[in-house]
Amino acid sequence: MRTYFFWELKVRWLVIFLLITACVDPINFKVPPPKFLLVVEGMISDRPGPHTIKVSRSLGLNAISLTRTPVINCSIQLYDDEGNVENFHETDYGTYVTNGVMRGQVGRSYHIQLKTPDGKTFESEPEEIKPVGEVQSIRYEFEGRTVATNYGEKAADVFKIFIDAKGVGDDENYVRWRFTGTHQVITYPELHEIFLQVSAYKDPLPCSGYIITPALGGGKILKVDECTCCTCWVNQYESAPLLSDEQLVSNKEFRNIKVGEVPVNSITFAYKYMVLVEQMSLTRNTFDFFKLMRAQKEGASSLFQPPYGEIKGNIKATNSDDPVVGLFWATSISAKTIFLTQGDVPYPVTPPDMIADDCSTFYKNSSTVKPEFWQ
Repeated sequence: MRTYFFWELKVRWLVIFLLITACVDPINFKVPPPKFLLVVEGMISDRPGPHTIKVSRSLGLNAISLTRTPVINCSIQLYDDEGNVENFHETDYGTYVTNGVMRGQVGRSYHIQLKTPDGKTFESEPEEIKPVGEVQSIRYEFEGRTVATNYGEKAADVFKIFIDAKGVGDDENYVRWRFTGTHQVITYPELHEIFLQVSAYKDPLPCSGYIITPALGGGKILKVDECTCCTCWVNQYESAPLLSDEQLVSNKEFRNIKVGEVPVNSITFAYKYMVLVEQMSLTRNTFDFFKLMRAQKEGASSLFQPPYGEIKGNIKATNSDDPVVGLFWATSISAKTIFLTQGDVPYPVTPPDMIADDCSTFYKNSSTVKPEFWQ
């Protein structure tokens, strides 16, 4: 019996050894190099220009950064249906703007032609500017909220923003509402310091308008110019396009539409908060593009999201088969703003901390340029 088990054990180990050391013929696949999509995004409206187009390359699956690679040195022209043309010029890497000569008009159609540095050409389908209606009123509701953190519950109060709007007289009301929230921030870059070993040394940023001059017992801060990075306006954008397909319409009127939320904290309400709501007319093709984009954005976090169609847009290659995705669209815009102040918050607002930095780099989506509708 012992001999039997001994030989059975040796056979088992022999089988395992043969399985482990067995030769496997490799299968080689010839994988074509990836084609990075050209991405084009831009629009023209019936508001004064300049009008902007951004051109970039899509991200690879193994990309580390979420920022697309800009495509520089492109040649882009804007055309209307009467043969008028205006050139775009590059103001930043991959960002092209007009000189503001051409302004969109309701009932007219517009398209672009684009040529990349390697000679590839692309063209958008003509887009007609439809009438838009108007945003009639904006109102807000305070809602107390909390969120769970590692240190317990934390206040996360908001103002919910609602609008009433009016469409146009025809049977098709393809509308997009765009929400933008803006608040002012002030920083103190003249108080910036650097730390060497265990000591802190005054180091005002160049944009602060201050310098350090030699002084007995240490450097002295001296103002030599005006600060160019102390005051900024920070923008809050919508997470996905808000479209009219999910809204109730009665006599071409849209009622009680929630367009966004305003977070309540010491930074957003340090001064006042501007709510800008734009009502934008769309063609059916553009409406379908934004609808598909919205579905993908809202379903991205769900494991059970349904399959959606491929986003293409209205831009096509004309002298190659290069893939391209993007949209150049035309719209009429009706805008309305309101301002919320500390007096609208049902409790005292705590003053914000003093930030010793450049406001345009410290805060995301910020700019030192005052917004058009800021009062």
